[in-house]
Amino acid sequence: MLVVIGMVMGLVTSSTQACSIPVFRYALDRWSADAFTLEVTAYDAKDEAVSKFLRNLGTSSPMNVTAKRLTAEATGPSRLLFPHADEVGGDYPWSGGLTAETLGQITNSPARAEIVRRIVSGDNMVWVLVESGDKAADDAAAESLQKRLKYLEQVAEIPFIDPSDPTSKLGPGPKLEVKFSMLRVAHGDARESVFVKMLAGAKKNPELETGPWLSAVFGRGRALGAWSAKGFGKEQIDEVCLFLMGACSCQVKNLNPGWDLLLTADWDAELRKADKLAKESDKHVSVTAKEPVAEPESVTFKGERIQPKAPSLASGIVSEEEEEVGTNKGASPVNWALFGGVGVLFVAGICFWFGAQSRR
Repeated sequence: MLVVIGMVMGLVTSSTQACSIPVFRYALDRWSADAFTLEVTAYDAKDEAVSKFLRNLGTSSPMNVTAKRLTAEATGPSRLLFPHADEVGGDYPWSGGLTAETLGQITNSPARAEIVRRIVSGDNMVWVLVESGDKAADDAAAESLQKRLKYLEQVAEIPFIDPSDPTSKLGPGPKLEVKFSMLRVAHGDARESVFVKMLAGAKKNPELETGPWLSAVFGRGRALGAWSAKGFGKEQIDEVCLFLMGACSCQVKNLNPGWDLLLTADWDAELRKADKLAKESDKHVSVTAKEPVAEPESVTFKGERIQPKAPSLASGIVSEEEEEVGTNKGASPVNWALFGGVGVLFVAGICFWFGAQSRR
């Protein structure tokens, strides 16, 4: 880990300023979703619905997928490949015969449409609970997550964004505020089968095969990870939320943990609409002018500074060897001007390491 951090320090020491936009908003503003590849057999391409879909699929398409027509000699069914499949390997989120029905399941679903709606409406992240079919276990996981998210909404704060920093200019979008939500996906819902496989990631995780499991979706449809709900408690939920709410020090998308989902959404158009609504709403709100208060680039929990860090994506649980998220009760004021740069480099190193791990 120290070697990786040292490498990242060497790459970023020339930067004099660090972006103070939260990770979730930086991703929404600047990270386009990676494209999935749909391999289509010559036989399936003859289907009228499939042929029309292929003709209309272009750069202006609202979905992050490209098509590849296979030759008549190619064997096997049509299949959907994860982005960078040649690098990440793993399984396919879908394979089979292409029809109008299967195309609909591949490109969209009720849960995915709802995630887009919530993010455009201002949710920092949408927590997805994939149910196992065990009602008691599913309800317990949902109650635990919902309770913690409500608490975090009350005590967490958005990092201070330096208006003079040219790297910290927000793009058009919803009002920036603390807002989390949970979305349950019913066990065995055929409409969500492809989505669930995308959400689980390219590499098979046996921990997700039994019991309910969780994922956090942010930005333009990026899953930070997938974790079994068993043992995923307050500390792990806090880690994920704090990481995504923390100032974005590692601005290169592929050096950050996570993977993209296939969604149907014209993000630029939707964000412009959200921006217009936010500005119209502000016109009707009476605000009392206050002196601006400079705050460090960290999340504040009832006066206690908590520095965000990346979650342990291998298991979803922080091991004893990893540094725990700490507080600063009763401590003397920190010289942020002196230590801010070191903190930024540390977070950048973590992002680099996790990004490298997720692409192995």
